[in-house]
Amino acid sequence: MPVFVLALLSFPPMAAQFAATKIGVQAGLTGWDIAAFRYGAAALGSLLVLADPARRALMLATPGRFLAVGLLGGAFYGAIFTTATTMMPASHSTLFAPSSSILCTLLVAGLALGVWPSPSRLVGVGIILAGLLVFARAADVQIDPQALGGDALFGVIGLLWGCFSVFARKWNLDPLCCVTAMGATGFLFVPLWFFLAPSNVTSANLPVALGEGIFQGWLLTFVAFLAYIKLVQRLGPPTAALGIALIPPMGVAIAMLVLHEKTFPGQWLGAAIVVAGLAIAGGAGVGPLARAVGLRPVQ
Repeated sequence: MPVFVLALLSFPPMAAQFAATKIGVQAGLTGWDIAAFRYGAAALGSLLVLADPARRALMLATPGRFLAVGLLGGAFYGAIFTTATTMMPASHSTLFAPSSSILCTLLVAGLALGVWPSPSRLVGVGIILAGLLVFARAADVQIDPQALGGDALFGVIGLLWGCFSVFARKWNLDPLCCVTAMGATGFLFVPLWFFLAPSNVTSANLPVALGEGIFQGWLLTFVAFLAYIKLVQRLGPPTAALGIALIPPMGVAIAMLVLHEKTFPGQWLGAAIVVAGLAIAGGAGVGPLARAVGLRPVQ
């Protein structure tokens, strides 16, 4: 499958999850509720994959590795992500989550794989971060104690996501088995939610909760994350992570259309700077579709 198609399947749904989480919160669901329906649905999806003897054998051959990537990118990662998202506007969270994911992935890839950014990539990443800062200033992001707490959680999320993608590549794990391991963590999380967590699920917001399960549990896990892992396997974690910088402008556009959140002209200037940084970090001469999303294979 072409890189452009994998990127299209991966990054727009990732951008939409911020608005989807906000919709759940506006309907009265707690962060625990949203995570539970998300990973409850993902757990059911994992059963379909585990019904295939070949996939089951792959996972049983190296159970420790699949357990590790499942825990790094699964339900507990999702619970932290949802909690952080509920602490700030969708336009704010779409800024800090990608920043932390890109930086942490580059760091973990260097430490675990010995793949450190080239000078041109560092320049490109610097431009990306500058674009994100312009993006934040244009949005008049408020830095209050609650937002800082959310940002700290997004730092944890970035580290978890970086480790998840790097080790999935380092161990050359089957992408579908990886997302299955992520989904299977719902079997641990849902009972914890049911017995221990506060819940605001009612008959009125149950349809919204089920929608969270369908979109975040099935579409996000078994389409977007699967496509992203395929990008990681093909391009390497540092290069694939660069595409995450496309999430803020897409996330803001979705928040504007769906949640009617206010946008500012400077945000689109920041988005343009991000795209320029992606082009520089991704390199040249790798085909127009790959250049369009700032991606190129790792040499």
